[in-house]
Amino acid sequence: MRNLLKLTLVLLVAAILHQMIYLSGVVSLVDFNIFDVMSNQQSDSSTPHFESIVVVEIDEKSLQNFGQWPWPRIILAKVLQEILVQKPAAVGIDIFFPESDRTSPIHLKNFYKTVLDIDVQMDGFPLRLEDHDLILASVLASGPTVLPLFSSQQGESSLDCPLPTASLLPIPKGLDIPDSPHLLCNTQLLQQAAQGFGFINSSTDSDGTFRRQGLLVQHKNQGLPSLALAMLAQVDPDIKILPPEKPLSPIKISFANKTISINQRGEILNFSYKKESFKRISASTLVSGDIPIDFFTGKMVLVGASAAGLYDQYRTPHGDILPGVFIHASLLANILHGKGIYQPEMTKKVALALSYLLSTVVIFLVIKRNYLSSWGVYLSFSSISLLLAWFLLKRGLYVSLGYFLTPFSFLFFLISLFFAVLHYIERKRFLEDLDHAHSATIDSMTMVAESRDVETGAHIIRTKEYVVMLAQTLFFHGYHKSELTPHLIDLLHRAAPLHDIGKVGIPDSILCKPGSLTKEEFEIMKTHVNIGHSIIENAIHSYNKTNEFLTVASNIAYSHHEHWDGSGYPLGLKGENIPLEGRLMALADVYDALISPRCYKGAISYTEAEQMIINESGGHFDPIVVQAFNEKREEFRKVAQKNQEEDNPEIPILSPAKIP
Repeated sequence: MRNLLKLTLVLLVAAILHQMIYLSGVVSLVDFNIFDVMSNQQSDSSTPHFESIVVVEIDEKSLQNFGQWPWPRIILAKVLQEILVQKPAAVGIDIFFPESDRTSPIHLKNFYKTVLDIDVQMDGFPLRLEDHDLILASVLASGPTVLPLFSSQQGESSLDCPLPTASLLPIPKGLDIPDSPHLLCNTQLLQQAAQGFGFINSSTDSDGTFRRQGLLVQHKNQGLPSLALAMLAQVDPDIKILPPEKPLSPIKISFANKTISINQRGEILNFSYKKESFKRISASTLVSGDIPIDFFTGKMVLVGASAAGLYDQYRTPHGDILPGVFIHASLLANILHGKGIYQPEMTKKVALALSYLLSTVVIFLVIKRNYLSSWGVYLSFSSISLLLAWFLLKRGLYVSLGYFLTPFSFLFFLISLFFAVLHYIERKRFLEDLDHAHSATIDSMTMVAESRDVETGAHIIRTKEYVVMLAQTLFFHGYHKSELTPHLIDLLHRAAPLHDIGKVGIPDSILCKPGSLTKEEFEIMKTHVNIGHSIIENAIHSYNKTNEFLTVASNIAYSHHEHWDGSGYPLGLKGENIPLEGRLMALADVYDALISPRCYKGAISYTEAEQMIINESGGHFDPIVVQAFNEKREEFRKVAQKNQEEDNPEIPILSPAKIP
């Protein structure tokens, strides 16, 4: 029952987090960027050139020659006439004509009469030039021209928008292509003159970048092609929509022995290309008649605006801003050269489901503390998915990798972070317990040594407090910055009790002698520093690597009887050749010996002990350490009073004794 509850909780948590990540919109944004990176790396580094596609630009040069936009349509008629005379494969016009041309002479004449009540005489003006729309319609009817439409699921259609049956494609049953009941069309005259129609909708993704292009929408149960696809229909009127061969197969469009795969939304991922990838010519050049022979022959020609302020702008994954006419040119190039990418909608759901499944596996592994296994699952499946996505993308299929990697990675790192914090807390508690046990063990070791000595456990407590107090004072004043750190001060506090660990090797007859030691006995007593040093060094060697705590303890045990002037033992070190921890311990040990009664001596007053310490500055003790002591003498007294000998609550004040 408990395991079932745990399983249910894991599945519920994973499901909630997956849903939150998906609804945040991060998944699609990451997927966009993954596609951009992978597609950019797979594309050619050099700029491709598509000789079969020509773009006629209404550019700044054209505006300079013919004035502001929109132009009289007789100019556009001239442009199209120059193109059609060379027999292009198809001409797509990326310009809407929803109203009649108000610059036509016949419209100007009606305007003056209706608005200003002025009769404008046009005697001698050629009748064939009176209506620019008639002229443009005549040109449109003379060749394979395609006019644009704008499809929409909302709004109202143009009042009269006839679409010849030949412009629409039969849609097989069972397809779920988006419906577009409303169309924005051109004037009836031009609409009837054109040979084909195609919608020019080109929406951007949620991050404002253009990546996908619709090829087909449904209008009145028929397939309405895009501008590019309508141009291809001029080349192959038998273009067909083929239903999926299998449940998860793509919808295909067949024309001229080629097939294009589209998803259930009628879209492909459309690579965009720079302007330089296409043959380009200015509209003003066409009107002047200065064009090469056969420049348009057999080509797919697009006419549209590229002058600043006239065109709809699209930001590409490369960061370029392209006019809409070059977006349509890119779509044509991808279709003709098989570069369009098919992205099945179903792969998004499959990727999310797989991510959820593997996330629950990872959560279970982490809960079981199988951290390496969880990393193995994450890295192996992430790597496999990347390689698979890369392999399929080279074959024209993108499997929505971001829908798998984003929630899977987020949940993996979230769960790993949670358990890493939990592990850190548990580890911290363990180390604290271990540290306490370590300190207790050290105290026990020192108590073993002290139990054979005339000194007591209070001596251990007092001396380590003295050492820490001295070290903190030096640290506060900036002395010994290279070695004196908060970490070292902590080590000093823990290692100070081991300063006399070597006394375990001194015979009781000497260690507990109530009177003065003979010269021979004193020499034996001095060996406790060597014994203590050997004990700790053996521990270091058995540890088989450097240990900061044991190193500090070894220095304290070996050098706390060295004197600043070189008169100490065992090595007779002088000045700063004595380790800092030894110099600190030397003062703390002597001060506590002076104020504490022993069987072989009496205690002296705090004032006398303090004066003796100060007098030994530069002799027995480091002058800098003595300065720190002098600054903290009151705190030293408080420590001594707080930690008095249990058997001697009142410290007797005896005559001064010589510093040992």
